[in-house]
Amino acid sequence: MLLLSAIVGTALFLAAVFVMNRVPAKWLCDYDEEPSEELLTHNRFKGKTLYICGTVISAVAFVLIYLFYAMSIYTVLLMLITFVIIMVILADGKYYIIPDELAIISAVLSLIFACYDFFAEQYVIRTWYSPLISSLGVGLLIIAVNFLTMLIAKKEGMGFGDVKLFAALGVATGFPNILTALFISVITAFVIIVATLVINAVRKKTTEQYIPFGPSICIGVFATLVLREPITYLIGLYVSLLAG
Repeated sequence: MLLLSAIVGTALFLAAVFVMNRVPAKWLCDYDEEPSEELLTHNRFKGKTLYICGTVISAVAFVLIYLFYAMSIYTVLLMLITFVIIMVILADGKYYIIPDELAIISAVLSLIFACYDFFAEQYVIRTWYSPLISSLGVGLLIIAVNFLTMLIAKKEGMGFGDVKLFAALGVATGFPNILTALFISVITAFVIIVATLVINAVRKKTTEQYIPFGPSICIGVFATLVLREPITYLIGLYVSLLAG
């Protein structure tokens, strides 16, 4: 079953690349922009590095889902959410945009996951208003951070696509788990920024002014939903150490 999970993960990554190579070009550019020549082709996402890293990471992700949820409806729902997450990472990672369509699909799948969890096991959603607080709370928090960034640094910290994506996926995590997802997202973003700066310094390349936050959000939400038990254990251990 672990091997089958890895194969499914690999297949769905390839499917995600196939889909993102064929979605309308307008999905991958801002509202007021015209698609570039590359966007008008069906060869937007390519390269050995992308396929090797993508298939390996996706295979590991789907194995983790099976390890923690076995054969269950949870596994099916999380695999669908992860499939959409992969497409978000592809879009934001290369074109610095999170398509509204993917945010809407994420919201729908997150709502289905939240409803099922609330009426089944209540692993993450323990009150009916938890998804609402989580979604609105994280959306307003990012907007507030952006507002402060605009006042202090005179530039936008995170795009509105990040707000919509986090609000959509926040429905699945609920409150207070969204705080864990936010913490992991920030740590992941910090690691990505440092790694990007180091790699570009070695290669003597100029670092882009904007480093997408969407992939970090996806990793934070995935970790919170899938690695729920080890994360809860580590948080409990940390709190006990502080108390001791």
